[in-house]
Amino acid sequence: MQGGHHMPAIATLEELKAVQAALSTLKEEHPKAYDAFSRFFKDNRKIGYKNVIKMMIGEATPEKLKGMG
Repeated sequence: MQGGHHMPAIATLEELKAVQAALSTLKEEHPKAYDAFSRFFKDNRKIGYKNVIKMMIGEATPEKLKGMG
């Protein structure tokens, strides 16, 4: 399996800008929660953002991610 750590983003510049704008809106609407999640993502960087997000949105469990579920 290949590591995808420094692969170029597949998203277009427009898509990336749209996501940045959405993040900015989320930060304005929920500053405390936004800061808490930002800190959480930084603290758990070694887990891999994809794994964290899959658990967050209910697409994976720790067992599934380890191939046990």
